[in-house]
Amino acid sequence: MNVLLGNKEYFKGIPQVKYEGPESNNPLAFHWYDENRVVAGKTLKEHLRFACAYWHSFCNDGNDPFGPGTHIFEWNSNPDAIQRAKDKMDAAFEFITKMSLPFYCFHDVDLVDYGTDVQENEKRLQALVAYAKQKQKESGVKLLWGTANVFSSPRYMNGAATNPDFHVLAHAAAQVKAAIDATIELGGTGMCSGAEERAI
Repeated sequence: MNVLLGNKEYFKGIPQVKYEGPESNNPLAFHWYDENRVVAGKTLKEHLRFACAYWHSFCNDGNDPFGPGTHIFEWNSNPDAIQRAKDKMDAAFEFITKMSLPFYCFHDVDLVDYGTDVQENEKRLQALVAYAKQKQKESGVKLLWGTANVFSSPRYMNGAATNPDFHVLAHAAAQVKAAIDATIELGGTGMCSGAEERAI
């Protein structure tokens, strides 16, 4: 796997993390995990399918109950939603390839900011799916799974699939359908059911 940079390098001075063995003093190296070591007929890379969770690493703003977010990420500065999302994806694939992670996973709203218009949201998601597809091809990183976040928006305060307002239910259904399409397009191996279960 080669390190994949976008228009700029976000994690400067950080080389790709590789296996160097237990004798290495390099804190940015795998000392015990050798992805090519064969155990019980399969490599460790095949046994342990490490993935970067997009929302933890690139969307969490570090807030708490007493104040606003404290993580001011460089990739979140562009006022245009699509370009801001592409900048975040550049940073994500740089991080993922520097960490030598073979997979990533996401909620739809992690990839790009959503508004209130479900059709506009789907257009935004499709634009990022095309960008992600290009990044996957260039890096070899694969999508482990995708899913729809139908629980964080105030729209879903009374549920998504069980919401008594049919407009909200229909919005959730369209959002889940778009997330399934995105996951299939990117070759994901499945959907995360936990997110949908929380929404009910």
